Amino acid sequence: TLWAQSKTPTPAVTRTQRIELVDKDGRIRAELKTSGEDALLVLYDGQGRLRTVINTESVVFYGSDGKMKARFDAQSLSEGVKENQ
Repeated sequence: TLWAQSKTPTPAVTRTQRIELVDKDGRIRAELKTSGEDALLVLYDGQGRLRTVINTESVVFYGSDGKMKARFDAQSLSEGVKENQ
């Protein structure tokens, strides 16, 4: 397969407040956005349920039931390292 190259130049910088990644059916599967002073990457499963939120301080995982299953942040990870030393 040959890929056609665009004659339109690609901008060096794109600025926006939110990017949505959607599947072939138009459902949001991921968002990259700002919230207050933070930046977030939010991931959804194929049914549109929230599954993972990543920000500058933590990673939070949710089950298919919508309940938080695990949270990791810089402080808890550094405490875990101290406990294992």
